[in-house]
Amino acid sequence: MKTSAIMRADQLERFARFLEEHPGFSPLLQGEDAAVFGFQTGHCVLTLDEMERLVGAEPHFDPEQAALLLSTAVRRG
Repeated sequence: MKTSAIMRADQLERFARFLEEHPGFSPLLQGEDAAVFGFQTGHCVLTLDEMERLVGAEPHFDPEQAALLLSTAVRRG
């Protein structure tokens, strides 16, 4: 596992929102300051770069818009 990067301040808010919605991800901490250097879910360990891509790819819907999209999909199916 590559652990060369440390979490940047601009990543913190996006990652926190992602982790609220996906509680199975646990931060991996390093050093006395408990710097986050990666995340673990099950047996999979993701670097910060990999998490950045995952969080960036995560669709973000307004709850009302998501409900409307899902109800439309159910009616079509």
